[in-house]
Amino acid sequence: MAKKAKKLAGIDRRGEDTWRIRYVKDGKRRTETIMGTQEDAVARRDVIRVEIAQNTWTAPTSMTLSEWAVTWTEQYLRRAVSTRSYDRQKSIINRHIVPALGKVPLQKLSAVRINELYRQLETGGLHPATIHYVHVVLGSCLKAAFKVAAIARNPVTNASPPKASAQSGGHALTQPELDKLLTDFCRDPLFTIVALAAGTGARVNELLALEWSAVDWDTKALRIDAALKPTSAGLERGTPKTERSRRTIRLDDGLAALLKAERERQEAVQRMLRGMGGSVATLRSLLPEHALIFPASPIDPTKPRRHGPISKAFAARAAKLGFGGLRFHDLRHTHATLLLQAGVPVAAVSARLGHANAAVTLGIYSHSTTDAEAAAAQVAGSLLSNVLKGM
Repeated sequence: MAKKAKKLAGIDRRGEDTWRIRYVKDGKRRTETIMGTQEDAVARRDVIRVEIAQNTWTAPTSMTLSEWAVTWTEQYLRRAVSTRSYDRQKSIINRHIVPALGKVPLQKLSAVRINELYRQLETGGLHPATIHYVHVVLGSCLKAAFKVAAIARNPVTNASPPKASAQSGGHALTQPELDKLLTDFCRDPLFTIVALAAGTGARVNELLALEWSAVDWDTKALRIDAALKPTSAGLERGTPKTERSRRTIRLDDGLAALLKAERERQEAVQRMLRGMGGSVATLRSLLPEHALIFPASPIDPTKPRRHGPISKAFAARAAKLGFGGLRFHDLRHTHATLLLQAGVPVAAVSARLGHANAAVTLGIYSHSTTDAEAAAAQVAGSLLSNVLKGM
């Protein structure tokens, strides 16, 4: 007589390779059916028991990553970030994540599969920094799934994206080079915004969002509290890049005088457009409340200007002056580099640039701080030179 198979606790055989696992969670009797061997069924039963004991169990679902991504982007992401950031992260999801992993059930997504995605993207020539951003977006997406108990753990935590290359400060001009550039630009329509970028280190999208009300003429200060952002719906005047990007930048007398001259120029244009005499009106009565310092047109001083044409025009003019490859954003790098090389404390430079903290500034401009350290070493050496000469 054949020996009767031993009954397994919590497991019923439902077919040749089909098993039903029985367990209790939150006082409710539950079942889960799996395909495989008896060993597979026992392993799954034990995993369920451990998850229940550790409070990491989640109800089984057939939802795919693609389905969850739609929920996440529309119900979570859209409310949490700016329109521009939403567009960018949704693009990352649709272009790089969903095509490779979209059909995978959410609960079966593993670090191994995610690492394979990174490998495929790297093999396809995607820049490591972009792959790292894919890692960040996918991590945020699955973190939200974990918070609502759709998954027991976030597999991105154990994934290993390629290291993003260290941030570069870009190309920084020397002081003589900056003097030459500004001198050559002085008769160009872009001169004011170029000088303001070089003299404050502000980002171009921050400069284009500046209203005249942001200038404090008494203290010679510029308040940065907005940034212009291109979105799929058009230009949007929104919050700066980070909370620390909200800042006040002190202006020297030269920059303050330059801004005042620009204000007077715009007054003159408005008087001409309205057929007014030269002494009829003031700036406040001529320009609307939210007039921009760098508007798209004097016809509507509140209409924002796109940064693309400015950047292209700047690069083209700079190339003719002998600065090939120089970008508008390099004026920000020049500002930071020259300040650090002049011995301005890193914390002060960081606050002026609107970085999250001084560590970010150090990471980007380490070459400048290295130069400053070398200069400091020379000064320190001179302090001991009299004593060391006699030894």
